[in-house]
Amino acid sequence: MASKVFISWGGNLSKRLAEEIKNWLPSVLQFVKPYFTPEDIEKGTRWESNIANELSNSDVGLICLTKDNINRPWILFEAGALSKNLEKSNVCTILFNVDSSEITGPLTCFQATKFDRADFKKLIKTINNTGGESKLEQSVLDEVFDMWWPKLEEKIQHVFKNYKEEPHGEDRTDREILEEVLDLTRMYAKRTPHRSEDARPALNQLLMALDHVQLRLSSNNSNEEVAVLLRELYPAIEMLCVVLGCRSWFEKFMMRRNEMARIIR
Repeated sequence: MASKVFISWGGNLSKRLAEEIKNWLPSVLQFVKPYFTPEDIEKGTRWESNIANELSNSDVGLICLTKDNINRPWILFEAGALSKNLEKSNVCTILFNVDSSEITGPLTCFQATKFDRADFKKLIKTINNTGGESKLEQSVLDEVFDMWWPKLEEKIQHVFKNYKEEPHGEDRTDREILEEVLDLTRMYAKRTPHRSEDARPALNQLLMALDHVQLRLSSNNSNEEVAVLLRELYPAIEMLCVVLGCRSWFEKFMMRRNEMARIIR
């Protein structure tokens, strides 16, 4: 039986790296069927029903992290959705030129894999263990991995060598981050009546992303317009918490918000 691997990414660099892994995986583990969204859609369309269905049927989740996407709300949200559907031991972050000390918040809950030979081999063993009767014997896996690893390493090096950093890739404004979170909130509010059983872990990730936005607002002296936009999210967030039977989450969220406001006064 095939093992499905859901590959999560965000931003052009992460997309190219994820695509190389998607193309490489079946060469080592032929029973693996990777799922990779081919378009850079970091808005609600990324979570239309076909993608949500692929995620719910996946056996392993891989999250491709780079320096320009580790704090994006969409990465946090998608990580939360993966952790809901899969055992946390089967959700792994792949660190591309990112040190594990740079990973914060909910992403620290997952098994982190550095993109080097030894660490990546451990990841392949994790995926191999989901193969059931198709699982490779250790000696065979070692031989196949040793044969194919140099090809992947070369491809990844080629991506980095030819990648031109996107303008403003790491300097997104608070408004841009907030608009991303707003899209996320609207999308999940739309899906909640149909998939409420899936929503609580993702809602938790959403609240964490909003905490991140509020922290930036408090530390960067952001303008009032952005603060007003953030406050406009509160009714939708409260509604989601009530519908999902976790109103206390919203109350704690507001307590953290008020504490941040008190500190900077």
